Amino acid sequence: MPTREIAKFRDDLAWLLRHVVGCLDGLTDAEINWRPPAKDANSLLVLATHTLGAAEDHVVRQLGGQDIARVRASEFTASGGAEPIRARLDDVTARVTEVLDGLDPTELDRERSTPGGSTSGREVLLWAVMHASQHHGVAQLTRDLVLGARTA
Repeated sequence: MPTREIAKFRDDLAWLLRHVVGCLDGLTDAEINWRPPAKDANSLLVLATHTLGAAEDHVVRQLGGQDIARVRASEFTASGGAEPIRARLDDVTARVTEVLDGLDPTELDRERSTPGGSTSGREVLLWAVMHASQHHGVAQLTRDLVLGARTA
């Protein structure tokens, strides 16, 4: 059983992942693939794909030490329908939960090498939640823009 701290990170991250993917609900394929007319803006499908990839990288690879099949750059070219990303949500959530439920609490204090430099396991988890939270906000705004275009 995870500590309260680890369980809180796990639950917050799972909630964010569900809600980022949930921003696709009720939209057409064209709507989930639409990109706002702003430099480097992403579609809802790209946001969901990247948010899941990043969470899996932070928790499963960096904390859990497991290999994952991730090509970050391809996350930003994702296109198509919502069903594959919904299935991926279930897979990523299960893998993240398994790692965090089995994580030794001492791993939170252990320093590890990450792409951003040396950091603790706790900081990796905090970054995973913050990163997902940022993309959740952008996904909500992008969904609002999509829905607003329906009535324009």
